[in-house]
Amino acid sequence: MTKSLEGRTLSFGIIQEINFTLHQGEAIALMGPNGAGKSTLARLLAGFQEPTSGELNLFKDGRVIPWTEVRRWQEIGIIGQHPRRQTIGATVGEELGFGLLNLGYEVKKVQEMVKELAFRMGLEGKLNQSPATLSGGERQRLVLGAVLALNPAFLLLDEALSMLDRLAQDACLKLLEEKGKSMGQLWITHDPQLAAKADRLWVMKEGKLWDMGKPQKALKDETLCKEYGIRVLYPGDFPACPSIGEKIGEKCQRVQKLRCAEGLSEGTASGNSVLEWQEAEYGLRLQLTEKIKEKSFLAVLGPSGAGKSTLLESAIGLIHPSQGKFLAFGQEATRKSGHLRQKARLLLQEPGEYIIGSTVYDEVFYLQNKKERKAKAQRNEEYLQVFGIPLEKALAYPELLSGGERQRVALAAALESLPEILLLDEPLLGLDYVGRSMVLDLLQDLKGSMTILYITHDWPEVRELADEVWLVEEGRMTYKCKRKKDGIMEIDDERLKEAGVRC
Repeated sequence: MTKSLEGRTLSFGIIQEINFTLHQGEAIALMGPNGAGKSTLARLLAGFQEPTSGELNLFKDGRVIPWTEVRRWQEIGIIGQHPRRQTIGATVGEELGFGLLNLGYEVKKVQEMVKELAFRMGLEGKLNQSPATLSGGERQRLVLGAVLALNPAFLLLDEALSMLDRLAQDACLKLLEEKGKSMGQLWITHDPQLAAKADRLWVMKEGKLWDMGKPQKALKDETLCKEYGIRVLYPGDFPACPSIGEKIGEKCQRVQKLRCAEGLSEGTASGNSVLEWQEAEYGLRLQLTEKIKEKSFLAVLGPSGAGKSTLLESAIGLIHPSQGKFLAFGQEATRKSGHLRQKARLLLQEPGEYIIGSTVYDEVFYLQNKKERKAKAQRNEEYLQVFGIPLEKALAYPELLSGGERQRVALAAALESLPEILLLDEPLLGLDYVGRSMVLDLLQDLKGSMTILYITHDWPEVRELADEVWLVEEGRMTYKCKRKKDGIMEIDDERLKEAGVRC
């Protein structure tokens, strides 16, 4: 019995009369710029939205099943960009077993299957934990395991492997390969290395869809990739995106100086420690004794669940040590002290989870009162344009933006108040080629004007930016390396690879 999903002259929102067929047993990578319609297509296929025109049909052994008769929750599984939104169980075990119980499996059988799933997803030992205690990568694995347990005929992954380290992603891909013969898979991604593992490549741009055939060939065509705004597949390690157009960082600083009298800080760092952990313990999540120098660029690497995000939460005072001390600007940061949060800004992995403004404009300029907004209206518009946020989207509800667009909004909001410390947790997640270039260019030019902590699984992202590297594993720093005065960083790539970091 073979199945296929077919769309004919399908339209909804930005999507314009597209045609496609997804067969059971094949994996298709879907790439394209932010806002092109990729996630909208996934929501249509999952049945979250109905097309305004055209047809969607499920074919079973060549026989058409009307879309209105398809039991979509059983036939089609979807994992979205925000795994936190897809977890409803009180514990990891409850989440993994929820769908199985609804399918009618006996409790004892479900318990056995949950244990096997937890082992395959690298979540053994966490069955009694709340999903809220997991890292972003662990939550992605949890949601993937819960959906795979239902054995859908089709699986839609919307940037669903983006938070995983190399070893975890390889393990998930192995599991997906095992399901390959009985499942049609659609991988929405900006990662050419992941897309190259698929059977076919689809590309979307401005709501239109093209089938590019074999991804390995298409992704090596620099002209094609440039035309459709996707990253090229380079042999071996792919480099950071090159600068495109005007220097974003310089433009950002120019606009900020016009908007704010104090402007961004210039001059050399004093060499003082701006953040310091003194035998600080945060339960089993993190134990740290380290210092971060003023206006330095620190890259924190490590596998999913190692404690990297916990480190950022501690660095902005969201959590406090149960033992030891944490100092910011020479003062101990406590629950009552607010000096740190006035000077630091945090960009998390899932910006859609903490954007609270009713419009993009409200979110970015939330610190301004009505009088200030009126006085700075023109400069504020220029500031939004620096981050690739068009004026027509300034009054849009942030939830209507794509994941990559929300990431830009969150970054613009974080920098709007001229922080002295910028904390970035996987800031390139969900960003297309242009977005990646914008962020990397911006950080290159902001380097030296503020202290930057950058969390990532991908060492190539920050190879040219980092002044210092920390490798965090199981809540402890296990390796560190500093750039020498001559600009050379003699880092042990093999040590990073052992930890699951992409090198």
